[in-house]
Formats: sequence, structure tokens, C-alpha cells
Amino acid sequence: MPITLGCPSCGKRFRARDESAGKRVKCPFCQAAVSVSSQEEASEAAAPTEVVPVPPGSAPPWGSPSVLSGPTAQPPARPAPAHPPEVNRPLFDATKSAPAAPPRSNFGPPPPAAPVSAATPSAWGADPPPIPLPPSPPAPVQGYRFESEPGPTHNPFAGAAKPSPVGGTDTATARSGKSQTSAKVPSDPAPAAWQKTKAGLFWVLFALFWIALIGAVPFGKLVYDRGVGPLPTGEGWVKIDGYVNSDVRDSITITKSEELDLLLYGIPVLLGGLALVFGRLTCGAAPRNSGAKGLFVLSGMFSMIGLVGLLSLPVFDRMGYAEVSGYARSGAIFGLGLAEVWFVVGLAAISATLRRPKAVRAAGLHAVALGFAVVLVMTGWGVYLRYAGDIWPPGVEKSDRLFIEAAAKLLGWLLVVGTAWRAVVGGRAAIRDYLKSPASIPV
Repeated sequence: MPITLGCPSCGKRFRARDESAGKRVKCPFCQAAVSVSSQEEASEAAAPTEVVPVPPGSAPPWGSPSVLSGPTAQPPARPAPAHPPEVNRPLFDATKSAPAAPPRSNFGPPPPAAPVSAATPSAWGADPPPIPLPPSPPAPVQGYRFESEPGPTHNPFAGAAKPSPVGGTDTATARSGKSQTSAKVPSDPAPAAWQKTKAGLFWVLFALFWIALIGAVPFGKLVYDRGVGPLPTGEGWVKIDGYVNSDVRDSITITKSEELDLLLYGIPVLLGGLALVFGRLTCGAAPRNSGAKGLFVLSGMFSMIGLVGLLSLPVFDRMGYAEVSGYARSGAIFGLGLAEVWFVVGLAAISATLRRPKAVRAAGLHAVALGFAVVLVMTGWGVYLRYAGDIWPPGVEKSDRLFIEAAAKLLGWLLVVGTAWRAVVGGRAAIRDYLKSPASIPV
């Protein structure tokens, strides 16, 4: 039968096993040493005590039970605990599990002891059972990670997992104290977009080189005629049975001078046109906030339309398709004209975005030169041919006049191409300065 005893240090009651009779055990509440009495001693202590009458005026003998029965009798002082109760307080509230004992009486048998619950393993200093952890969140998707938001009770395991931008760690990683590297944060796309735009402007410069050679062809032919001799004439060198320079009735006849023109004009137009289309389409990679993305794309598309019309024009003329030739001529004029206007506006837009006033002025100068050249070709050339006989002195020969006219055309052509070159170089310089220090330009 368990032995019920009280701790003299903290005053709490607990039970001890029968085997502990006559030994010392530790209090499960304050860990103080308590002597366990035997069953006989416990029964003798619980028996009623006889009260011995004491004559008035005499002191009762020491140790008599009546010493504790007087109205002024005080129980012996309880020794102070070895440690404050707060230090040795168990993990659970012992005051609720073990109710206080009723007041003791000096007369009659002692009241029955209140039932005391058995001490739990945690009361003896055992470790509490581990708290089960929630399952780990799913693996982070590329570009996102998962983390938990604390609930209203600030429970670290509360809250549903939600995706958040990359660059952090999830909840399981934060609990374990280990760092986990997520997917790399994508860098700012603006420098890469400007790099592609700069590459596209390089191909535009490459195209301008071949376009400049087109204006030099008439002047070069006159120089060859005046310095070397007349150009070859007669039936062409190229012969294709049934199609070109053959005896078939519907074959196309091409002379040597026409083949030279096809070679001298065709190669620069083909190479320059393809490079121009590719370069302007590549410039369409410019950032949207620059305002030039759509302008460059439209410029590249209409440059392709103008190039197709320009290459097919001599073929339809030679084959005698006048109506189709007119469509090709219109496509070449309007396609190349609109493409050039949109490209100049796009150059000014990126130069203004990158805060390069010099490049903006260069684009404006090219627009002025281009407009002046269009007006001169559409109107001024007809007026000149009408009054050319009155302008030139009578002693000037026709060959000399043609040579001077070709030189003037070449000078005007190089002036327009030169302003375009300067505008493109200014745009590339603005992009280059931005790529060197992107933080200084808020784009």
C-alpha cells in the first residue's frame, strides 16, 4: 500500500512506494530529501492522542499532547525551502492536480487524506515528448519559393504556404538554420535590350556603307568613260537557253551595259537592303519605355517591302508588265520612305531616353536633309531640266555638263547618307555610355 507523506520544504503531499519505508526519497515538486516512515509509525502517528488534564497554574510537562491543544498553541515553524518555489516549479500546475489538505484537528482521528494523483514523468525531470512537425512544403518552383505567414497566435507552424519571389528560404530551412539557395534572380533586362539595339545599329551602319556605293556608280561610269574609254556594248555575256539572250522568241535580251548596271547596282542594293532590314528589326529589341520599339519594328517591315519592290522593278520592266511594274515602283517609294521616317523618329526617341541631346540633334539634322533631298528630287530636278539650257554657258560641252551633274548628285547622296551615319553613330554612342554606367540614367 503506498505511503502518503508531506514534504517539510514545500508543503506538498505525495505518495511513496512500500519499498521506500524507512528510507529517504526526493520530493517530486521541490527535490528536497524526505524521510519515509514505516507502516507502523504511520499508524501510530494517525492514532488518537489522549489529552492529560493539567492543574491550573502549572505548566504541562514537555512533550505532552496538551501542549498543542491550548488556545494559544502554535505549530512548530516550518523550515524555509532550500530553493524558491519558482525555480523548482514543475512543467504542470501542481496546485490544480493536488488539492490542499483540510485543516488538522487536535481532537479525534485525523481526516482521511485527499487522493493524490500519481506523479507524471515530467514531474521527475523527464523530457517532454517531441512536438510533431508539419510536413515540409513542396519544392520551390523555378522563379518562386514557399514561406509561411505567422497566424494570429504567432505560431511558427500556422499559416498556409504561399509563393513569393525568389531570393529567400522556406520555413523548413529557416527552422533548421540552414540556408538554401533558390533560383537566381533575373537581372535587369534593360542592359540586354540595349545591347541588342546597339548590335542592330551596327548592321544599319554596314548597310549605309553599301548604300553610299550606289550613288557613286553613275559618277564612276563617267570617270571610266573619260579616263579609260567607252563601256562595253553589244549582246550580253550571260546566256540562258529559252530565257536570256537565246534565239527563242520570248527570251529576254540583255546588253553588256545592262549587265554591268545590274552588277554595279544589284550587289550594293541587295547587300545593303538585307543588312538594313535585319538591323532595323534587331533594333526592335529596344525597351518599351524608350518609345522606339514599335517604330523600329515598323521600319524594318516596311524596309523589307521597299526592298522587294526595288528588286522586282527592273525585272517587271524588262518583261513588259507595266501594271505590275507600277505597283513595284509604288511599293519601293512608299515602303522605303515610311521606313526611313519611322527609323529617324526611333533614333531620336532612344537618344532622348538616354539623355543624349547631341544624338537627338543629329537625328533631326538627318530628317531635315532627307526632306530637302525628297523635295529637290520631286520638284527641283524637273525645274532644272527645263531651264538647264539657260543656266549653263554656251561653251560648256554636254559631256562636261553630265560629269558635273553626276558629281553634284554624288555629293548630295553622300550628304544624306552622311547625316544618317552621324545619327546612327550618335545613337550607338548613347547606348554605349548607358551600358558603362546604367545606374546614372533612370530608364
